[in-house]
Amino acid sequence: MGMKGTIKAFGEVMMRLEAPHYLKLEQTRELKVLYSGTGLNVLSALNKYGYDTSLITKLPSNSLGDAALSYIGSLGVGISDILRGGEYLGMYFLENGFDIRPSRVTYSNRKESSFCTSSIMEYDLNNILKDTALIHLCGITLSISDQTRSNVQYLVKKAKEFGITVVFDFNYRPKLWKNNVQARGYYQSILQHTDICFMTERDAQYILEMETNQVEQEKQIEDLIPKVADAYDIQVIAGTIRNKLKEGKHTIRGYMFHQHSFYFSRDYSFSSLERIGAGDAFSSGILHGVLSQYLPKDSIEFATAACALAHTTYGDSPVCLEEEIWSLVNRDEVQIER
Repeated sequence: MGMKGTIKAFGEVMMRLEAPHYLKLEQTRELKVLYSGTGLNVLSALNKYGYDTSLITKLPSNSLGDAALSYIGSLGVGISDILRGGEYLGMYFLENGFDIRPSRVTYSNRKESSFCTSSIMEYDLNNILKDTALIHLCGITLSISDQTRSNVQYLVKKAKEFGITVVFDFNYRPKLWKNNVQARGYYQSILQHTDICFMTERDAQYILEMETNQVEQEKQIEDLIPKVADAYDIQVIAGTIRNKLKEGKHTIRGYMFHQHSFYFSRDYSFSSLERIGAGDAFSSGILHGVLSQYLPKDSIEFATAACALAHTTYGDSPVCLEEEIWSLVNRDEVQIER
């Protein structure tokens, strides 16, 4: 599936406001600021791997929008497809967990943001899509409002008219939906046009209502993921299996279903500095492997190593270079590079 053209993503950019030093929000009097979004994170990593990228979004026409635009540009992601207008930028407040206390995310201003109130008709899609090889869409965008759902459904159909490879990340967030039933029809409508999908066996069970008699997670994956691929004619489906060990370490193992065959990575073990954005590192790793026509076993190994490394770096956007990731793939123990 090698291809030429720009890789693009349609999605919201949010301001991340983080309580420092593992403090809870009520304890802190200062917040650290970053800008984030699933599509932005994926494009940031792909830019580091050498691809031309561009984000399709809308930012407010004020200093918040200026700051977000500057941050996007600093990641090397193209900004020519970004609209300006409106007043609000979606925000989320992050409290980093510690030991038995989990991290906590609180959203604010999402439904009122420039992106989430924009109409897909504001975007010059004929011009935006003409040089697009692949477009990334996120299930979070489906969850926000009728407007954002309509935007995604229109865009995915338009992308297929242009012969563009469609990538869809389930990214199901229960907090953002009333229930699974509300989500199901919208997810199914996008899967009908999807070429590459990121999802879990739980998504197949609880969102798509697919059944399995298997109990162990890996066996459920092997049972359910091929059913999804067959039902929606999806070329590649990938995801991760996560475990938290008693001694504070985490392990992650990736899986990839490609051309009727499963490929699993080895287990990667690490202490987690930050989990947010790690899934986007995995997604971008799979896309890099597919676009570079790696063997599937190499694609899944690279993507899982990228995901593991993203747990050890600060911020949502993946920052590790391709050679750093291959270095982890090809060594068993962490050493000091001299």
